[in-house]
Amino acid sequence: MNVQQIFRWTAAAVASLALSAVACAQGFPTKPIRLVVPQAGGTGNDVLARALAEKLGQAWKQPVVVENKPGANGTLAISYVLGQPADGYTLFFAGVSNLSFNPFLYPKLPYSPTKDLTGVAMLANSPFVFVASPSLHVQTFQDFVRQAKAHPGEFSFASGGIGNSTHLAMELVAERTGVQMQHVPFNGTGGSTSLMNGQTPVMMNVVAGVQPFIAGKKLLPLAVTGEKRLAALPTVPTFKELGYDVEVPGWYAIVARAGTPPELIQKINADINHVLDDPQFKEKLGFQFLDAIKGPPSEVRRYMKRDADAWGPIIRRLNISL
Repeated sequence: MNVQQIFRWTAAAVASLALSAVACAQGFPTKPIRLVVPQAGGTGNDVLARALAEKLGQAWKQPVVVENKPGANGTLAISYVLGQPADGYTLFFAGVSNLSFNPFLYPKLPYSPTKDLTGVAMLANSPFVFVASPSLHVQTFQDFVRQAKAHPGEFSFASGGIGNSTHLAMELVAERTGVQMQHVPFNGTGGSTSLMNGQTPVMMNVVAGVQPFIAGKKLLPLAVTGEKRLAALPTVPTFKELGYDVEVPGWYAIVARAGTPPELIQKINADINHVLDDPQFKEKLGFQFLDAIKGPPSEVRRYMKRDADAWGPIIRRLNISL
């Protein structure tokens, strides 16, 4: 076989593989897909994941089964995903903490977000709200800051767990305002409950996680993240209005095990972006106070790097480790 024949054979083989990959992507899926969620059922993440699974199942004409695997800030769920084939049939519902914070929180993290996982699609971002217990008897965020500064170290704050975004968000608030507080971590909705019971006075949380309690006047909202006030909380000022630089990422994305064929990634990305345009899905995002994020798979890597670069130094400075 001469050089020209070898070249022709190689070119034909590459073309055949490319056509096979495209055909595989076009025929995807041929069996049920698993969407792994690192939180328990009934949480805001789980609700969003199930709404997405329902729409994708309708589009793909195959069941998209949500599997809840909570624990260790997503580490258990990701380890499970990495134990499955890289064939697009096991997807991970990721949050910013799983992909951008964990490498700085866990000295021996059993996975590398950049090496072991590949971005599929961005989903949405959530604003955060600073809420206070009615028992604190404050009316504004400035009232809280004055009280906390008058009693350094005596105030506590609740969170969804050490290293959780609710924890880091409150640490940022403390740093920006110059107040000293004690951290009290809880699991699930325990943080909100502790405020309503008067056990802890304040916390930062995604809006959807505490909106029912705000509406019921069981929690008092004092400030929100973002560039503008929220339509659902029009009287609550932004941190920016109050003169504080408090920007907290609260995004969600879909990722897969590294090595998943690029053609499959592109197809799933296109289908998820189509769901983001669906009126019913948009309405569900609105109920959870989420803003959709559309874009190519590379957007996941961009968001990961942006927030790892921004929050890695903060986590190190606060000496938070798990």
